[in-house]
Amino acid sequence: MRQVARWVIILAVPLVLTMGVVRLLTLPWFPAWAYRRANFPPDPLGMTQEERLVLARASIAYLNLPRGQVNLEALWLPDGAPAFNAREVHHMEDVKAVYNALTWAAGGMLLLAGGATWWLARQGDGSVAWGAFSDGGLLTLLVLLALGVWMVVGFDAFFAAFHALFFAAGTWIFPATDTLIRLFPLPFWQLAGYLVAGSVGVLGFGLALVGRALQRRLEREAERAYPPATATD
Repeated sequence: MRQVARWVIILAVPLVLTMGVVRLLTLPWFPAWAYRRANFPPDPLGMTQEERLVLARASIAYLNLPRGQVNLEALWLPDGAPAFNAREVHHMEDVKAVYNALTWAAGGMLLLAGGATWWLARQGDGSVAWGAFSDGGLLTLLVLLALGVWMVVGFDAFFAAFHALFFAAGTWIFPATDTLIRLFPLPFWQLAGYLVAGSVGVLGFGLALVGRALQRRLEREAERAYPPATATD
């Protein structure tokens, strides 16, 4: 049982850290910051950054709010045309389903890790719990290292493989004139990917260090409280 609890914590760490950072990036501040960057590409069809930002924030709100509170089909371009066509709306529905599923999975793992930590502490195995958090941080770093190398070597291939993992073939590819591409061009996703990787990496590294330090501290305290028995004649 101790090993089961330990592995629950280890496996929870990468998912919880990643989805925590992803949810921070799926808030209105991120597109506003991305659009202000000097090297961010302008809209090829002439939409201003302010007009893009209105639609981008509405799209992000669609992901974060309950269904029905944001109607993508009721959004309009500055020229009066519908902002999104049927394929774009369908893809956003798929994105919301994946986003919600991963959020619920991360929340479930967080609860399980919390329960495992509580159980280990009740058993007097707090050092095991902190060691598991440290190992989870190390696992996070290893996964990020592999993905980071892939992103640097070929971001396009990484981007395609990521989408192919979650979406049906052909449903996530759009022409450059579609609104989704105009709002969220490839540099937007590159910036988001590097921010997620960097932030999760820092958190994983910090957790690995802190977890190992606390594990060793608790082990030393246990040794002082219960010194090994010595053989007597």
